[in-house]
Amino acid sequence: MTTTTQVPSGSPVEADEALDPVTFEVIRHRLWAINDDQARMAARLSASPVVYDGFDFNAALVTADGRGLVTGVYIMHHGAALDDFVRKLLADWPADDLHEGDMFYTNDPWWGALHANDGIMASPLFYDGQLVAWTGIVMHDDDVGGPVPSSFVLGATDRFGEAPLFPAMRIVENWELKRDIERARLRNSRTPEVNALNMRARIAALRATQERMKELIDRYGLPAFLASQDGIIDYVERVVRGRLREIPDGTWYAQGYVDHDGTNDEVYKICCRVTKCEDNLVIDFEGTSPEAQGPVNCARPAMEGAVVGCLLLALCYDLPWSVGALRRIVEIRAEEGSINNAAGTAAVSLASIQGTLCTQDVTASAIAKMLLSSERFRSEAQATWAAGHPGAAMAATGRDGEYAVGSITDPFAGGGGARTFADGVDSGGIYHSMGSRLANAETCEDRRPFLQLYRTEMCDSGGAGRYRGGVCVAFGSVPHKERSDVTVLTLSSGVEMPGGMGLAGGAPGAAVSNIVVRDSDIWSRLGDGQVPRAEEEVAGGTVEALAAKDLITIKHDDVVASVTNAGSGYGDPLHRDPAAVARDVIEGHVSMWSAHENYGVVLTDEAVDEAATEQRRADIRKERLAEARPVHGTTGTDPAVVEDAEVLHPVADAVEAVRAGTGLRIRCTDCHSDLGGYEEDYKQSLVFRERPLTDLTELNKRCRTDAFVAREFYCPGCGVLLVTDVTHRDEPVREECRFFPGQAQQDSDLLDATA
Repeated sequence: MTTTTQVPSGSPVEADEALDPVTFEVIRHRLWAINDDQARMAARLSASPVVYDGFDFNAALVTADGRGLVTGVYIMHHGAALDDFVRKLLADWPADDLHEGDMFYTNDPWWGALHANDGIMASPLFYDGQLVAWTGIVMHDDDVGGPVPSSFVLGATDRFGEAPLFPAMRIVENWELKRDIERARLRNSRTPEVNALNMRARIAALRATQERMKELIDRYGLPAFLASQDGIIDYVERVVRGRLREIPDGTWYAQGYVDHDGTNDEVYKICCRVTKCEDNLVIDFEGTSPEAQGPVNCARPAMEGAVVGCLLLALCYDLPWSVGALRRIVEIRAEEGSINNAAGTAAVSLASIQGTLCTQDVTASAIAKMLLSSERFRSEAQATWAAGHPGAAMAATGRDGEYAVGSITDPFAGGGGARTFADGVDSGGIYHSMGSRLANAETCEDRRPFLQLYRTEMCDSGGAGRYRGGVCVAFGSVPHKERSDVTVLTLSSGVEMPGGMGLAGGAPGAAVSNIVVRDSDIWSRLGDGQVPRAEEEVAGGTVEALAAKDLITIKHDDVVASVTNAGSGYGDPLHRDPAAVARDVIEGHVSMWSAHENYGVVLTDEAVDEAATEQRRADIRKERLAEARPVHGTTGTDPAVVEDAEVLHPVADAVEAVRAGTGLRIRCTDCHSDLGGYEEDYKQSLVFRERPLTDLTELNKRCRTDAFVAREFYCPGCGVLLVTDVTHRDEPVREECRFFPGQAQQDSDLLDATA
């Protein structure tokens, strides 16, 4: 069964008077500021470093009838699912049973949480006895029960083997916390004191926010406040629809993988097709794997939050982040019982960093391909940021006798995806939280049973391209101030293969990895004043490479070393400015090996040898064509050339749509080779070869299987690299994009008439 999103389109209350533009602007900016303060207040009051230092939270304002009004700039999936929670509350509670001072709580993924750790709280806002809005906040709790510390339950096969789930309940009444409900919740946690403080942080933030919103209504009046809500949603919808109309109609495809389901060492795929017709979007996940036996699945609210979050970033970069507006524009299709629309009994404790993030990555990649087709909006396209996830959590009893559980936040320093005009940001953060940050090492050490040894940016981790992906961070940790052995969970994806997706021929960032150096000499080294800066500087008895999902115990002398998730590249690396490659080598972001093999740049004493570089790049193109085979057709056929054509719009970095005579064609921008009709997938006209993942970067040597390859697609005329896919070697060539000729033909006819 395929389910779609349906949201009310109107307001339950009519404004009594027109709203002037100045007042509208003041109110909408004030609401944005109030919501951001709500989120930051809860974080400041939190007791958990992953919240107050890593910013794993978000907040939102929702209209009285459950339309998302404003969401914050923190973990996008949290804020983008709060409106869904409010609509479920409205459906379950009679209107006369909602009162001022109520607050409702859930950690149930089918009610809107990403996973059980993400406690949602929402509160109705009343003014003069009338329900006029909702305020909401989500925060991550370190541990909420279940058989595995941190509540990421490796080994779970259904939700009954994970942490307890609390469907929506009125946990605060008349501003007072119901202690009996709280006792039941805290009884199941290994970190009850931290969770209790986090609950009070939510309550304080929600109550303060309601007072500030009432002050806003007092100043400008209830009619203006209600009119502003409708105005925000209508304004965002109107602008986004206008932007979509400037993008050619068509369909774009992307595919990614979840490696290891937390119980079984299997690989699952998530497929995304974005179809744009006029000013509407359909995002369809047909072809996605059925739900896994392990805990990597996500429920529909998390999947929708990932999709809407991608659209906010891609299309609302200068607009209020109104989820309600986007839900009017996009239809989301997903088969119930699939890995990112799991049925109600599925295991989902890793949902927030597995099924949800992979959904985000493939959706973002397909949307980026769509944006490349618009001359105006292609500058908003980005290759995937920090795809995959190298997460880990540690738990132990400290010397003070307190049991500590905590997630390591170093993955929050992932590499940014390359853009059409610039490199990705090195250690730039995570795509789904523009407000995220890497937690302070000393803060983590104070609250967690480990010592952080180093954080360093990794050479050759960013995906190669005309513009390269941002490099990522490697880090090392060792148990510290612990009374017991330390439990370590690796919660990774993008280990068996790179998790990222390059754009327009760019390469994905390097695969992530986690190792343990057993019986190391770290303490003697530290005693001698030697602080390691990389895993190679730590010697030990054995080196153990960990699976993507693993549960191990480490002792006082064992060092955990990880490589996080990097950004992917954009465009053919042979199009990169050789001077930029030389600068990257000097700064340690690209090795001499990669400069020569991936970028075709020859350096002598760190200076570019221009003649040798030109020859090296010509040799690489010849090698590409000599080793490639056609997707369809026969080898040795020279492609037709499309000359004397009028460019209609770009398609990718080196692909464009043109009008030639009376027909619409796709051609290579560099050599004008014909790549097929306008309505055809140009990828099917290319030639391709498969390369081992280590050809992209030697950091991929830790991928534990050779079943996945880099499949590179070239123009059959000049050998320019147009598409790079990471795929299982047995899979057929996947789609790229197709355009619908109606709109383009009309535009072409209009140009004729104008001429």
